[in-house]
Amino acid sequence: MTSDAEKSVEDILSRRTDGLMNTSFDCVCGRRHEIPMKYLSIKKGAVEEVADRLPDFGISGNGGLVYDRKLENSVVKGIKQVLTGLGLTDYPVGDGKEKIPPEIDRAVSLSKRIDKSIDYLVSVGSGVVSDLTKKASNMLGLPYILIATAPSMNGYTSSMAALTEKGVKKTLLVRPAAGIFADVSVLQEAPVDMVRSGLGDIVSKSVCNADWKLSEIVKNTYFCPVPFRMTDRSEPLYLEAAEEIGRRTERGITVLTDGIMRSGLSMTIIGTSTPSSGAEHLVSHYWDLIALRDGKQKLLHGVQVGVATLLILRLYEYMRNLPVRRMINMRTLGQNYDTIDKVNGFIDLTYGRFADGLKQEFAGKYLTWAEKKNEIERIVDEWDGIWNALDPYIRPAGPVEKALKTSGCAVHYSDLGKTREDAYDALLHARLIRGRYTILDMACDFGILEEAAEKTVD
Repeated sequence: MTSDAEKSVEDILSRRTDGLMNTSFDCVCGRRHEIPMKYLSIKKGAVEEVADRLPDFGISGNGGLVYDRKLENSVVKGIKQVLTGLGLTDYPVGDGKEKIPPEIDRAVSLSKRIDKSIDYLVSVGSGVVSDLTKKASNMLGLPYILIATAPSMNGYTSSMAALTEKGVKKTLLVRPAAGIFADVSVLQEAPVDMVRSGLGDIVSKSVCNADWKLSEIVKNTYFCPVPFRMTDRSEPLYLEAAEEIGRRTERGITVLTDGIMRSGLSMTIIGTSTPSSGAEHLVSHYWDLIALRDGKQKLLHGVQVGVATLLILRLYEYMRNLPVRRMINMRTLGQNYDTIDKVNGFIDLTYGRFADGLKQEFAGKYLTWAEKKNEIERIVDEWDGIWNALDPYIRPAGPVEKALKTSGCAVHYSDLGKTREDAYDALLHARLIRGRYTILDMACDFGILEEAAEKTVD
């Protein structure tokens, strides 16, 4: 017999993405989930709705417009003309030349610039501008709306702001936007690399949810199947539309945008980034950290995530076929198990001024050998059952790679200008930068991460 919670979930999953706004439901996981955003518009002419929709959000008074100064004379100019009647005060960020760092300090600086007469904020931009606006609005207690300029990431509909602190990416829980406006005409004009970044970001969802399920099994953390089911319904659509996404057709951009918005909502209902951030995101964040450490230009996050997704899917395939009961030698693992002091020493030596942030993150999941030994023994005992539980979430790498390639996305680390050593290094050490348990941790605990990385990085 179907439970009331399952009926409620099925009703939610059957809705169009814009029909999920301002809803709540009792879930099969035992919790009550909420989507507090009041409005989502994905269509041509969506920007023209903004002025008429503000009263529906309970928003009035003086507004502040946040945007990247670098885009002031291009996409922002046209959107400002549509919003002229609102009399918004400009609060540009950046110097018009630099790529704005997604730092918490930047959001603090923005909040200090906002005049006390401002009653709400309007963000015109993509990832960094949206996240700076989210954080600044929450610091000031102001409502805000987001106007998307590129379908480059899934954060528009999420209740998180992804900002860095001491070089480590943080996902900060914030009050969501009152409304999100994704004008397809505007998004079609976004740079093609940003469009491809959006596709790279959302093809990762099987890895994210497999890692999340793995964490539940190994660490007894909370898990809910609904975020995966929410994004799983979009996956066939954007994989099939990959060629059109690469050409930025109206249909391709609409399908992609719907997919990224649905992905963001999968995080909002849980209140963490876990359903959309697994080992593949750690690899991308690790590459960002290394670029920051070495004074190099960071690449688009989603483009890196797409490449990292293929690496982690292959790592899952490698791990799936291991004869663990024959290969695990607990005495050898215990002799080679690193103390927290040894790990911290490596972090200090390797990551310099960013070391403190990494040590704090890694300490959250470090176990003594006695604790780790018990954990590994339980994993080995439950090995077949673990994979039976993970298999529904794991996708074969082939269709994902085909979609990325068809759209023109990067599919290999060399497409990012990275060497084999860069990819190998990321697989070995990305687990250090976040307290989240992933397949990278399991491989390390088994003492085979180096071997697995060698096999995974072609």
